[in-house]
Amino acid sequence: MIAETALDLPRIESRMLRWMTMAAALGVVAILVSGHWLIALAFGIGAGLGGLNFHWLWLTGKVLMRTDTGRVPLKTLIMVVGRYPLALAGMALLYWSGWVPIVPVIAGLLVPSIGVLVESIVLIGADLRHKQAA
Repeated sequence: MIAETALDLPRIESRMLRWMTMAAALGVVAILVSGHWLIALAFGIGAGLGGLNFHWLWLTGKVLMRTDTGRVPLKTLIMVVGRYPLALAGMALLYWSGWVPIVPVIAGLLVPSIGVLVESIVLIGADLRHKQAA
């Protein structure tokens, strides 16, 4: 089953990105329904940044898995090294500007973990069904 999952990684990534998008949209709509448009905007910004961070991390993993030499491409190195300083600078800018509340931005950054959790549950369920059928 692990070998089948390894071959299915592009579909898994696609589903995880869909789960993240649905979680972000559901969160933004729920906050908007409660009447807090600025908090919904902040949550959406955090969810977008979290999704971008996940995508960069996924691309880095794909590049590293394909590398057959000991050298890492410069673009990959910049993505790995630059992720956290860039995120920290963005969070500091949002915090000091006071443009949006910072706590919903941080909550939005956690949206990728929801996508990973849901996809993990889906994969575990598929494996359990596969074992029951065998």
